[in-house]
Amino acid sequence: METMNVLERFDAAVSLSAVDRHPVFPILVSGAARLCGLTQGEAWRDHDKAREAITKCYFDFGFDWATKPNFYYDQVPGILTGAPVRYLTPGKKLPEDDLVQVEERPLFGREGYDKLAALGWNKFWDEEYERMSGRPFSTLVEKQEFGHRIFSEDLKICNEKGIPFFLTAAVDSVLMAFSMSRTFIEFTKDLRQVPDKVEKAMKASCDDLINNTLKMCKNNGGKIAFIVLERGSASIYPLHIFERFEWPFLKRYVNAFVAEGITPWLHLDTDWSKNLPYFKELPKGKCVADLDGTTNIFGAKEVLGGHMCISGDVPASLFSIGKPEDVSEYCRKLIREVGKGGGFMLTSGCECPVDVKRENLTAFVETGKNYRP
Repeated sequence: METMNVLERFDAAVSLSAVDRHPVFPILVSGAARLCGLTQGEAWRDHDKAREAITKCYFDFGFDWATKPNFYYDQVPGILTGAPVRYLTPGKKLPEDDLVQVEERPLFGREGYDKLAALGWNKFWDEEYERMSGRPFSTLVEKQEFGHRIFSEDLKICNEKGIPFFLTAAVDSVLMAFSMSRTFIEFTKDLRQVPDKVEKAMKASCDDLINNTLKMCKNNGGKIAFIVLERGSASIYPLHIFERFEWPFLKRYVNAFVAEGITPWLHLDTDWSKNLPYFKELPKGKCVADLDGTTNIFGAKEVLGGHMCISGDVPASLFSIGKPEDVSEYCRKLIREVGKGGGFMLTSGCECPVDVKRENLTAFVETGKNYRP
């Protein structure tokens, strides 16, 4: 018998308190369109159709939280909570039913680090956006305003229907933002050849990225900061790089968000196994370690159990090519082992794949809501 609403259950899981059952929800965006018979291009062109697909999936499958109310992230095409990268959208720059892509190219040269160190993140882009994009900065402002207006309108419509969303504010880690600005290859060269310049620029940029995210939360009422952490793990860089160029800034993020009553959602793509012990320095019962199926979630429980809530990690392969009984079996194992003692959310490992099978998503939700070990 359920005795909590979705918000109470979420807060209890984060704080490592007792729950009536573990929260269960997928990160479902692109898959929602296909489940409802839309192409990716249709969903990107028509936010009403995208919102309706996301709404329909929420009610059809009955999971606890929807991801976001349309295909626009609140920072797309940029509130400067990350690099102002160029997005290639289906039906425009890509084939009609392709997934959206980022065109990764250098947005500034190595000389930009000195300017970043002097100006900080926001003022730097005020001055550099036109040179980088070939368009006036007012274009970015107009796109931001459009994205925020549509996002807010769709969020209001969904909230009136009683649909809660957990991804209403997202921010790249400082390392991620710089890597996307310079490209992975060039940024890796920078870390080796001009590390002091990189560090100074990061120090000058961190507070802007934090404050941009806090402003986003204030604007839409969000209480979760989705921190994109894809390139700082020990599976990519040795720990001494993490210790200097990722960890100090991530701690600043977490402390700033927690101080404002916002839950840091650490979206940990790639294998973070060697980095997990550091997370025990973060405030207990205040953050979520969201794993994508690459980090060993059972090993993560051994390290973080009793200190940080863990979210994950049904893999894309199970959702798309597995059988319902396979999905149910893995969910039960997660609930028994990672959910033991609380501090767990049953979620997809990163986003549900675009070709998620309806019957597999059903098995995921039903097992999560009904299985009691």
